Parts: sequence; structure tokens; C-alpha cells
Amino acid sequence: MRIDLTTSGVEPPEQSKMSRAAQSGAAGTGANSTSGVDETHFSSDQTRLQSLEAQVLAQPEIRQAKVEALQEAIGNGEYSVPASQVADAMVSEWGGVQG
Repeated sequence: MRIDLTTSGVEPPEQSKMSRAAQSGAAGTGANSTSGVDETHFSSDQTRLQSLEAQVLAQPEIRQAKVEALQEAIGNGEYSVPASQVADAMVSEWGGVQG
């Protein structure tokens, strides 16, 4: 699994959406005042982020050792999955949609 590192930081909230505090304040006064709005600011250590990004990108896309171990177990007939687990996965995948 890869993580998309092309974006950094948190996207700002949409301007049209107000926090609960702002909604209750606006509803109580009938005005669109922003006083009482909670604000949060995120900061990040750019060096730490770049280090983590390098570590993630250095990881292989496919864990070859695990794939080979599973292939061997399947080939030897030693790999089995309970039918209930297969059924649960199928229902989850198809969302219970009937043909």
C-alpha cells in the first residue's frame, strides 16, 4: 500500500461551513459574526516530514517475502481460510448486493 505524499498539511475547511459554536452564535443573534469560533492551527517539522516520506517511499510496494511464503503454503496445500471468513469478505466486498 502506498500513501499519497503529493499533498502536505491539512486542507482548510470550506468557507461556507461554520463550526457548531458559530452556528449557535449566529442563530442566537441573527448575525453572521465569527466571534466565538474555535480555531486550530497545525504546524509541522518539515525535516521530520521529509524523513518520514523517505522512509515510506523506501518500502517496497509488494512484500515479496510474504507473497512467496503464501505461494508456497498454497502450493503445499497448507493454507486454508475458514469458509465463514470467505463469506464475510464476499459480503463486505459486494455490500450484500444480490444479482
